[in-house]
Parts: sequence; C-alpha cells; structure tokens
Amino acid sequence: MKEGIIVKIACLLLDGFEDMEALGTTAILRRAGIKVDFVSVDGVPYVKGVYNTFVKPDIMMTNFDHNAYDGLFIPGGRAAFLLRENKKVLQLIKDFHACGKYLMAICAGPTVLAFAGVMEGKKYISFPGTEAEMRGAVKIEKQTVSDGKIITAIGAGAVYEFALEIVRNTLGDAKASELAKNIFYREFEQRK
Repeated sequence: MKEGIIVKIACLLLDGFEDMEALGTTAILRRAGIKVDFVSVDGVPYVKGVYNTFVKPDIMMTNFDHNAYDGLFIPGGRAAFLLRENKKVLQLIKDFHACGKYLMAICAGPTVLAFAGVMEGKKYISFPGTEAEMRGAVKIEKQTVSDGKIITAIGAGAVYEFALEIVRNTLGDAKASELAKNIFYREFEQRK
C-alpha cells in the first residue's frame, strides 16, 4: 500500500498486554494516518495492560471481520503467551497470512505468529529468550525486521523503529520519512 491508500490495522488485546508497545505503536501509526482498532479478544469492555493502563476496545473479537483490515498487530507482554494458545487467534493469523495481509508483532508477540505456523524460514526479531519458540524462523539481530509482510521488533525500546517500519512498508518511504521528521525522531543524529 502506498500514498493515498487508507490502511486499517487490528491490534489484538488481552489483559497483560505490554502498555508501551501497544499504545506507543498505535499512537505513532495513527499520526501517519493509519487506522488502528483495539480488539478485545476476551470480549471484556476494558483490557488491562501489564502496567495497569486500561484500554476501551473499539471492537470485540466476536464481531471481528478480518476482511475489513489490512493487517494484524500483536503487542508483547504476558498476553502474548495467552494469545498463542487461543485457537481463534491462531486461525485469524493463518487467515491473514493466506490473504497476503500484514502481520506485525513486537517483543513476545512474534511467538504468537510462530505458534500459528507462519514463521518457518522467515526472518524475525523477538524478545531475547523466545528463540526456541520461533519454530524454524531465522533470527536477525536488529531492532526491527521485515520479511515480506511480516514485521517484527525486539521490544518496548524499539517502538519508534517498529512503527516507522510499518509505515514504510504500508505507506512508503516518503511517508515514513515525513513522519520521522514531524516527530523529531533522532533529530540531532540526522543533522550530523
């Protein structure tokens, strides 16, 4: 997807999601004009992050229509370990993958993609210590890694790079550069 195209992403949330990864990434994506909806996987009216941030979901999983979205975003935190055991979530990931849609995950989130069986031979990065659960994926030691329409990041410290990589992949280099400039991302490093 490039300039002029509206991109819509679903962020899957369960209690125990990593606050900064979910909210920081979403805030940056929304600045770029990407629509992000929070999806309550358990159908609860408020989902609680690891650091006690409550989020009111935009939609419940029971009403979720994957045809309305271009991508699926899975933040890390303890919730990732529950998401990867959820058969509906795993099937949803398989459906998105089969349709050639974007799959984005950060921290422990990439393990959910692996449990869905879509990471074999794919390049990725995830939270250190999750490598044994990545089921044939190829670890690349970078803050964020793209392999086709799969975009992964190491953790909360990579939120800016992760979001910019998503923007770059979905809306193009020019939009990502414009966004980075508008948020003063590494402003003084760019001047050197």
